[in-house]
Amino acid sequence: MGVLLSLRNVSLSFPRGRRHVVPVLANASLDVDAGELVAVLAQRAQGKTTLLRVAAGMDRPARGEVLFKGNDLCCLSDRRRSALLRQQIGFAEPVGPDIDLPVLVHVAVPLLASLSKKDAYERARVALERVGAQECADQSWRSLADSERALAALAQAIVRQPELLLVDDLTATLGLSATERTGRLLRSIADEDGLAVLMSVSDADATTWFDRVASLSGGELLVVPSEGDAPGENVIDFPGDPSRHASL
Repeated sequence: MGVLLSLRNVSLSFPRGRRHVVPVLANASLDVDAGELVAVLAQRAQGKTTLLRVAAGMDRPARGEVLFKGNDLCCLSDRRRSALLRQQIGFAEPVGPDIDLPVLVHVAVPLLASLSKKDAYERARVALERVGAQECADQSWRSLADSERALAALAQAIVRQPELLLVDDLTATLGLSATERTGRLLRSIADEDGLAVLMSVSDADATTWFDRVASLSGGELLVVPSEGDAPGENVIDFPGDPSRHASL
C-alpha cells in the first residue's frame, strides 16, 4: 500500500550527569507501510517509548529525518505537528487521564475541539465497541483492570480515525490471553482500515501477530530484512510461519 512512516538515520541522546550522554537512538532507520504491523522489541529503559514519541513528532531527534507521508515532521511547525497528532496520528499509551474521568469521556476528549459533544460521544461509543470495551463506557479509568485500560487506550487512539497508529507497550502488564486478544485486535484494525501500526513491546510473546519485529538495544535498531532478502544472523523465523521473522 506504500510507505506511510519512515525513520531515516535518527539519533537522539540524553545527558547523564555532567560528562556522560546515553545514546537512546543511534542512526535508527525503519519503514512502516499502510496496513502493516511492525513491533519494536526492547527491554525497559532501552528507548522504545522515545522511538514512538519521535515517530509521532512529539520529540525531535538530534539528527535524521522522520517522514510521515513523505513530509519531514521535524520541518513542520508546532501547530502543524499538533494537528497531525489530532487528526492523522493516533498514540495509545497505558497512562490514563490526570483527572479520573469516565472512560467514554476520556475516549471522546480528542474530538471535543472539532465535533459537538453529542457527535464526539457517539464516535467514542463506536470506538469502544470496535475494541470490545463498550461495557467500560461508564466506568472510571482507575476502576478498570489492566486489560480494560489497554482496550480503552486503543479506543481513544483510533477514535480520530488516524492513518498511523503508535502503541506504547500496552501488553506489558497483561497475561498471555489478553496479550493475544490485543494482537488479534491490532491485526484486524490494520487489515480493515489500512492503518500503519508501530508498537513497542517488552515481551516476544506479544509479537506473534506482527508482520515484522525489530529489536532495540543500546540505541541500535536491528530491523528484519525486507521480503525476499536473505535473513541476517540476528533473525529467526516465527514458528509455523516463514513469512514472519523476529530480530533478536
